[in-house]
Amino acid sequence: MTSLKNWMMVILTLIFVVLYTGALLGWLKPLSDVTLVTRLEPLIFTIIGYYFGRLPAQQNEETLKDEINRQTKKADAAQNSREQTQQEREALEEKLKNVQTILMAAVNKNLPATRGEKSVAAVDENNLEILQHSLKTAVNVLNS
Repeated sequence: MTSLKNWMMVILTLIFVVLYTGALLGWLKPLSDVTLVTRLEPLIFTIIGYYFGRLPAQQNEETLKDEINRQTKKADAAQNSREQTQQEREALEEKLKNVQTILMAAVNKNLPATRGEKSVAAVDENNLEILQHSLKTAVNVLNS
């Protein structure tokens, strides 16, 4: 659409320039009257001035729009990265809470002293198995 508009402005400008030049040089008999040419002169200069003044302004607008779009995309990417980092941080905090709960439960668990004929060594062995199981569970939670 912009290309069509630009081409229309170029064609219009060329038509007016050719008519103006033809009138000044006397090629066009109906426009050889100086008063008529004098009346058309401001109109032609206005059209030419608008075209050559508008072209740099359009390029500047397009450049600024591109810069705004680039900055917007950059800000969106930074926001997405920040949100993703926050989610990862929250997931890690949750994992650490779970590991802490598992390990504290293993440490605070009251193991029975001795039952019947079980020796203290058997209780320690049982205690060791519970701690190993808790540590394996904690490592699994951290690796997930």
